[in-house]
Amino acid sequence: MTLHSFLTAALATILLVPDLRAGTRDLGEWGNLTQVASGQRIEVIDMSLKRIRGEFLVSSPEELQVRGSSGVVAMPRAQVFRVSLLEKSKRLRNVLIGVAAGAATGLATGAAVDSSFSEDDEHVAKMLFVPIGIGVGAGLGAALPGFETIYRAPKRVPPASAGKP
Repeated sequence: MTLHSFLTAALATILLVPDLRAGTRDLGEWGNLTQVASGQRIEVIDMSLKRIRGEFLVSSPEELQVRGSSGVVAMPRAQVFRVSLLEKSKRLRNVLIGVAAGAATGLATGAAVDSSFSEDDEHVAKMLFVPIGIGVGAGLGAALPGFETIYRAPKRVPPASAGKP
């Protein structure tokens, strides 16, 4: 396996790994909010990307209500972009998985590059690529959301222009 093909496979793996946090739940279903108990801590992001953190009160087909720091907020369903549970952050787990994957990728990349060096310098690339892989993996793991998303507004398809065929 050449270095180029290995790096291509590693990049494809990183980009194509499915989002395992969501499980089989359809995040576009407003009905997911029925699984949230009154009083659970949630974070709601509205369509203007304003964040509201507080206690979940109730949801209906038209809106959801949250008790935040400024009192009770009723948000119309059309204004809700995302709802996440603020319990049991998975950020540390994500970082550790990223570190392990980055170290493995760095070690494999280093081994592939080291094979082209002489026996005197056979571990140079591994010593270079493993720390880089760990850093990149930790960064990617930290960048993943740490809380479970229970609802995300479906993507809206813009209407077709009336003047175009």
